[in-house]
Amino acid sequence: MTDLTLGFYNTNAEEYAAGEGAPNPRLFSFLDRCRPVGKVLELGTGGGVDAAAIIERGFDLDATDGSSELAVIASRRIGQPVRTMLFNELNAVAIYDGVYACASLTHVPRSELAGVIEKIHRALTENGVVWASFKAGDGEGSDALGRYYSYLSPDELLALWRTSAPWRKIESEVWLGGAYDRKPTEWVAITALR
Repeated sequence: MTDLTLGFYNTNAEEYAAGEGAPNPRLFSFLDRCRPVGKVLELGTGGGVDAAAIIERGFDLDATDGSSELAVIASRRIGQPVRTMLFNELNAVAIYDGVYACASLTHVPRSELAGVIEKIHRALTENGVVWASFKAGDGEGSDALGRYYSYLSPDELLALWRTSAPWRKIESEVWLGGAYDRKPTEWVAITALR
């Protein structure tokens, strides 16, 4: 994640967290695929709305965010610490039953994304599952708010995930939704089974 992107989230943490509404509706199908009450890593906890839902479902959550300011807000919301961690700092080996990354890995530069996917694969237990959503598109660059995005097509994302780690199964889904900047956004989610 770039310094400008982290700067945006640190500077606007209160407003960003206040804008989070209900949990992501796709979160629950991800949780249904995880080992019941297993250990879940959240990459990009934001204000903690999805984290609270994960805990409410009985999972052992390791919540992380690159923004120290968002981590403080989310910690208050969920009643447990949220670690400040960048994606490339993930060094866990076979300890998570699930990894959840809602609209967070989309900030990883293209040149670094394969390495982050490898780290996620290594962090998962056998039969562990990852769910990650991305803004679809072509190229990379910053939005009007100064946040960096790596835009990939659904086919590019599938190809990248297939070549980055030896997944047993990979699925994708595409939908039109919204985003923090209130602009219509095409989203792509990858679900992969270790």
